[in-house]
Amino acid sequence: MGLEKLLRGLYGSEPQIDMDKQIARARVPRPMKFDFAALADGIKRANVGTAGILVVAIVETKQGFVRFQATGQSFPLKGPAGQEGEARRLSLRVLDWELPDRTKLEIVP
Repeated sequence: MGLEKLLRGLYGSEPQIDMDKQIARARVPRPMKFDFAALADGIKRANVGTAGILVVAIVETKQGFVRFQATGQSFPLKGPAGQEGEARRLSLRVLDWELPDRTKLEIVP
């Protein structure tokens, strides 16, 4: 399956795919920078649509940005940050993933 091969190749782990629920999950076992546009493009090439991208990671929020603790990669934050400056595990919705210069993250309560 193209989607399984894509996720395994990008992240190096065995993905969990449930086509009935239309969900694919991949664990990222080592720190790496995310390229959400490339991910969405690869998903499209595998003849699968992308309804959304959700990331669960340890991040810090500060001055309107979300920074991934392991890599230092940061993205603008849409919406309230809650408690700033402290590293914590959050679920984040990726917005505008097809346009890297406009990609933002939103905290999922």
